[in-house]
Amino acid sequence: MLTMMIVDDEPLAVHYLTETLLELEDMDFEMLKAHSGKEAIEKMEAGKVDILLTDIRMPGMSGMELADYTRKRWPRCRIIFLTGFDDFAYAQTAIRNGGIDFVLKTEGDEAIVTAVQKATQDIALEINREEILKRSREQLHAALPTIRRDYLRQLVQGESESLAVRARRFEELGIDLHAGSPVLLVIGRLDEWGSFAAPSDQSLLFYSVHNIAEEYLNGSLNMIALPYDRNRFIWLVQPTEPTDDGQEEQAIRTLSGSVELVQAACRRHLKVPVSFLLASSFCTWEAMMQRIEAMKLQLAYGIGKGHEMLLTEQRREDKEELRSSKQFYEEQDLRIHLHKMDLLETYLDNGEKEGCEHLFGEVVKAIKLLSHNDAGEALAYEAFSQLAAFLLTYINKRHLIAQLGESFRIEEILNPFQHNSTVGAVQFLAGIALSLADYNGLKKAERTTDMIGQIHHYVHAFLQEELSLTRLAELVYLSPPYLSRMYKQTTGQGLLDYITDVRIQRAKTLLMTTEHKIHEIAAMVGLESAPYFTRLFKKITGLTPQVYRDSRLTG
Repeated sequence: MLTMMIVDDEPLAVHYLTETLLELEDMDFEMLKAHSGKEAIEKMEAGKVDILLTDIRMPGMSGMELADYTRKRWPRCRIIFLTGFDDFAYAQTAIRNGGIDFVLKTEGDEAIVTAVQKATQDIALEINREEILKRSREQLHAALPTIRRDYLRQLVQGESESLAVRARRFEELGIDLHAGSPVLLVIGRLDEWGSFAAPSDQSLLFYSVHNIAEEYLNGSLNMIALPYDRNRFIWLVQPTEPTDDGQEEQAIRTLSGSVELVQAACRRHLKVPVSFLLASSFCTWEAMMQRIEAMKLQLAYGIGKGHEMLLTEQRREDKEELRSSKQFYEEQDLRIHLHKMDLLETYLDNGEKEGCEHLFGEVVKAIKLLSHNDAGEALAYEAFSQLAAFLLTYINKRHLIAQLGESFRIEEILNPFQHNSTVGAVQFLAGIALSLADYNGLKKAERTTDMIGQIHHYVHAFLQEELSLTRLAELVYLSPPYLSRMYKQTTGQGLLDYITDVRIQRAKTLLMTTEHKIHEIAAMVGLESAPYFTRLFKKITGLTPQVYRDSRLTG
């Protein structure tokens, strides 16, 4: 819904224009009225204005001055100037001040309606799909480094996808690596921060190490540096062209020599010690997460003084690697599902029981697959502990213990041994989550019902006043567009349509039970103009107010 403000120092002109434009069936406006530039500014502060229809010559603040203010407050507002003076200089000034049209009052309703339609179409063009996509592309370009880093971090953490999807994402994000070729891994660790101890300097240190590395690689290898945690980072390295086995060996030697130079340069120029662990061979993108986990352990338990280590990965025998690979992926599958539990808070808050069921179902499935794993039981208890801690924190923060009922016992959420099995323990937590989601969903529905009731009460109590969408939104602390959308989704009727229905029903009662004149009844139901009231009443009931009143004598 668009908001239009009509400004003229002649009240009758404002009323007439409002009536004319409200009768346009193909336009849906919230109408604001003002009789001076000062009043217009006061109302403009309460919410945005999409179209300003203003007289030019007004006492106090002129329409030109109001347009200048409007442009500063709402830069995208379309402005239509009205004047009774056929002055070309005025028209020129109007265009220079951003007015999209200039209409003489003597041109009649058709010219004004055409100008408003033109303004509406202009707004639609501005917010159409192509404009949105264009702005999105610009924003995407600015955010590309962050999106690229987050995507690669997901790959490192084991998110799986097909080669075709990965290749497309590499191209979209400008990742200068081959999606179908194996990758060489390096894990680095900043052993001390030196003069970069301040949090604001730590990112600077990371990029400094990265820049030094790129200088020494000098185009022979492509590398992407990825922060892993506070003091560790990962390099993803490939030759600039796809390689065979012999070239891979050469790439490993080139990287090994370069890393040694990078380590020395960091000590000399940055005054910080950096440790590195180099993979002994290339690995596929699918196996990258497992290799990184193994390399992290080796770097953590490296020999020597623990600073400025330069290590090469030690690989296990093939049979042990094969056995541990299956076990690793089963374990990691559970951890991936636990990572996705950050969605649980959203599902609980929104009362989305299906989302909760799906998340817990995936965890239970992963636990069952681990039943033959030596460490499976311990991992299941780890999963229970994480989920229990999350739910207990959620319950405490929102003070929901009382809502869970007397049957809820705190020891059951803290102690997995209160249950028959680890699967049963996790399913018990799933039941608590579903209870919380159900409770939140009911409370959300109650709050919505209460809010609509509050709006209805206000409309009935202050029907004779100007019931703008902005005022009603302020009443319930929502934005006007959201209130309009939410009200229609909940009730199936537009809020302004509801207000009109109430006004007509109140008018019917007054016409049948009082002797007030037609113009008095119009004012009593919030419609200042009697002619507009008459047209609106007839449009909805099929009868004029007078004919409707007379029907009581003949009925």
